[in-house]
Amino acid sequence: MPLVAQDHLIGALVLAAAGEPRILTENDVALTRLMASQLAAAITSFRLTEKAQRRSDELATLNDIAAAVTSSLDTREVYHIVMEKLNEYFRVDAGSLLMADEETQELVFVMTLEAGEEKLFGVRVPQGKGIVGSVALNQVYEIIHDAKSDPRFYANVSDSVNYEVETILCVPIVVKGRTIGVIELLNKREGIFTEEEALRLTRMAATIGVAIENARLFQQVMTVRDRFEAIVNSTNDGILMADMHRTVVTANPTAAALLNDRPESLIGRNLDELLDDLRNRAIEISKPSWLNDDDNAPDVVELELGGPTRYIRHYMLPVREMQGHEIGRLALFQDISKERELAQLRDDYTGMLVHDLRAPLTAIMNGIMMVKRGLGGPISEQQQELLGIAHQGSQTMLEMVNTLLDISKMEQGRMTLELEPLSPYAVVDETLDRLRVSAQSQRVQLSQQLAVGLPLIEADRTKLVRVLQNLLDNAIKFSPGGGVVTLGAAFTRFWPDHESGSQTINLPLALPVIDPGDWIVYWVQDQGPGIPAQYHERVFEKFGQVRGHKVRGTGLGLTFCKLAVEAHGGRIWLNSREGVGSIFALALPLSQSQRIRSL
Repeated sequence: MPLVAQDHLIGALVLAAAGEPRILTENDVALTRLMASQLAAAITSFRLTEKAQRRSDELATLNDIAAAVTSSLDTREVYHIVMEKLNEYFRVDAGSLLMADEETQELVFVMTLEAGEEKLFGVRVPQGKGIVGSVALNQVYEIIHDAKSDPRFYANVSDSVNYEVETILCVPIVVKGRTIGVIELLNKREGIFTEEEALRLTRMAATIGVAIENARLFQQVMTVRDRFEAIVNSTNDGILMADMHRTVVTANPTAAALLNDRPESLIGRNLDELLDDLRNRAIEISKPSWLNDDDNAPDVVELELGGPTRYIRHYMLPVREMQGHEIGRLALFQDISKERELAQLRDDYTGMLVHDLRAPLTAIMNGIMMVKRGLGGPISEQQQELLGIAHQGSQTMLEMVNTLLDISKMEQGRMTLELEPLSPYAVVDETLDRLRVSAQSQRVQLSQQLAVGLPLIEADRTKLVRVLQNLLDNAIKFSPGGGVVTLGAAFTRFWPDHESGSQTINLPLALPVIDPGDWIVYWVQDQGPGIPAQYHERVFEKFGQVRGHKVRGTGLGLTFCKLAVEAHGGRIWLNSREGVGSIFALALPLSQSQRIRSL
């Protein structure tokens, strides 16, 4: 009699006489048919119940594994729970979890459980080696009923722990098409591994793989975060990081102490409000010119505060993602109190030393002049020449001393300018007159390139002439014999949109962006060796030198030029290329009112 349940044939019921032959009546057939239908329904119900129980056990196992993954940051503990649950669910003697090494592509035993005991941790299986290697490579499960007879069986591992492998169920752990590991179950306690169990373990491996991968990624993120926090919290600089809405998302203890708050209290506050509060507390705020020369670099501000951190340097930096898109801003605060103290000590010592040099130098020069005039008796021509050399050297040293003192005063804001209306032509003539003899001795030709009708300029005559003299003297020193040094001047007007107006001559150099107004531009052009790009800013620093140049100086002349020009509210810059020559240029505002606006 067929066993039919829900229109599906699930088997057959056979009745047979054990003794004498018997003829079945219609009642017997009807009774048998009734029994067959009831039996089919019972078998179907049992199968459904058994399948539901297996599915329930499978889900319970996966839930336990998921709970372990989400509740623990220790991957070793997660691996232990995974294999413990799988061994219990599939009723096996031992089980192993192997993860793929992304660099070597080897499979590494991260957990092997046999009777609850961990083994084989860290043992590696070469790529493609053994049954596990084949499964990882092909991404297809394997059922092995006799491990020793399989040529792929890698006995080295089991032999190392004296374990005899008989049957194996091995499935790959695949996440997004990539094999990240392998699950291997050994020696089923009752019966043999079936295709159904292989499919069931494959389904579970997919879920387990996602959980393990998420756990590994989470631990990597946590590790990176912990390292980031350790670095941020241990630095001596104050750090605030804000998102694109200017909301603070990270604050270290140094920044919190500077803002008189706790790090956790700064999170979520507006960065601009915190910076405004800091500026309101400042006694003095300055923007050092030597730190703000680059128009593309962020502004650097120095603040003087009260308390243990008296001076700080503050600037902002963009925070970018891997693709280069800006995702936030980083506010940095450097404690420069020690730096300021050392700078002040250095300046005081230098000022004292330089100031004390002036008196003996003046006495030496006066003594030389008296001897040259014959006050000590007649002298020969050769002696006159030697005395002249000594006087010139003393004069050079005195100018160096005066330059140091002037630089120190300008840096401290104590240098006063004696402004008066000046003719740009008269300034150029005076500068050229001072250096004609030096140019002739160097066989360098001096040239002028002056625009017609230049207006008067309000400036300090002495300092402006010294600036042009320093630039012209450098150009002569670095020019080859027979070369030409050009001193030029022109008028230019910058409109509010930074477009320059009409000019009396074409300038031989690129102009930087200057504040709107009327300007006189001076430049000195030489035919020397040129200055490498990496030294364009350094040459204006105190004692700044360009390596490789044979002619050496004190490194103070250009520093004086920069400070003197900026004291006038102007700009000084350099255009130069190696092997072509250099052009030092400066732009000065025409009027006192424009100078104040520029400052």
